[in-house]
Amino acid sequence: MSELLGPRKRRTWQHVIADLSVHFVERFILEEGHTSQRLGADYGYDLILWTFDKQGYPEPGSVYFQFKARQTLVEVKGGFVYSLEVRDYNLWMWERTPVILILFDATRRRAYWVCVQQYFHDHPDRGPIKGAKTIQIRVSKRQRVGLAAIRTIRELKERAQSPYLGIHR
Repeated sequence: MSELLGPRKRRTWQHVIADLSVHFVERFILEEGHTSQRLGADYGYDLILWTFDKQGYPEPGSVYFQFKARQTLVEVKGGFVYSLEVRDYNLWMWERTPVILILFDATRRRAYWVCVQQYFHDHPDRGPIKGAKTIQIRVSKRQRVGLAAIRTIRELKERAQSPYLGIHR
């Protein structure tokens, strides 16, 4: 039957594991009492997180997530290295809200995270060199996505929001 219709778009295994990566993280977001929204067009973000306090009231601000799914992540010295486009770096470093890069290992069903702005703020020498099209970012194997990670990411968002809310920490 498919031969009769001619060439058309096809769902590949890479599409499947990309969806699995988002689903994997969404579960922890929901279990922590928060919500998320997947974005259709990819302009540097795949998911937005909105948080709620213990009484269920929405909190100001959001968190952006970008997912990179692989069949198997290759470990390098206790972590994973990913080459991200400088165009994404430039956008993400302007954001006032945290941008979280998620690396998903489909074989092991594990995900690892890093806050991009914090990573490059803590390591300014790792910024892009003039004319580069990509830049490497390292994600520690200890930064596994789970309930504790979602709590930490929420705290990063609260700290990022505090100056705009008149809160001095």
